[in-house]
Amino acid sequence: MGESMQAAGPANPEPVKPARKRLDSIDMLRGIVMVIMMLDHTRDFIHSGALLFDPLDLSKTTVSLFLTRWITHYCAPLFVFLAGTGAYLRYARGSSKRELSRFLISRGVWLIILEVTIVRLFAFFNFDPKFIFFLQVIFVIGFSMIVLAGLVHLPLKVTAAFGLLMIALHNILDKYPVKPWQGPQSPVPSWGAKLYMLLHQPGIFPIGPHFPSPLVFILYPLIPWIGVMAVGYAFGAPYQKNAKLPQRWLPTIGGIMT
Repeated sequence: MGESMQAAGPANPEPVKPARKRLDSIDMLRGIVMVIMMLDHTRDFIHSGALLFDPLDLSKTTVSLFLTRWITHYCAPLFVFLAGTGAYLRYARGSSKRELSRFLISRGVWLIILEVTIVRLFAFFNFDPKFIFFLQVIFVIGFSMIVLAGLVHLPLKVTAAFGLLMIALHNILDKYPVKPWQGPQSPVPSWGAKLYMLLHQPGIFPIGPHFPSPLVFILYPLIPWIGVMAVGYAFGAPYQKNAKLPQRWLPTIGGIMT
């Protein structure tokens, strides 16, 4: 009898913990955004008028061209937002905040390095390190991750409020533009002006105090994208309690924001 009990296993076995599953809705949304982004980049590279006029210029565009550009305005916000949500879900799966911070910093640094090396190479097919540096959405995601590495140690409500305020109020800075660099014959902006462009105002400038110097093109300033990622991080909290709970109010919020 003892042998049969041993064969049957222990009387009170430990419950088997179900494997944690990914959230299909978030993965599907990421995939849709990637397809839309590819549509925009394809238009940017092969459309004959890509460098001649803005596809949103109603006096020159067509309906199909307009829509292929307009719809891509969802891409960067969702990429940055869902990066924050993914960070919270990583924390909810058992990572400590210290481990999460270490992961966000390392991932952020690597994304910035990739932006100014591999991404730049395949955008311009230029190996010259003195050539222009484009700081776009990959750079913004990387830098925002580094900032989020510090924000995760704050109470969740503080992180959410920080992000919402940055999104809601960042356009106030539009009233205080700095004079952009306008070419070799114009003065190089001050270090303060360069920092301001990095934070808020898109523009191009020599990275050094004088020209000639490698050029930096700020296409995506850091504000408000740091706030978008912070809000995305806070958005992950409802999924920890019930993955289906947000589905009740997401259509309403999305419809209002759209």
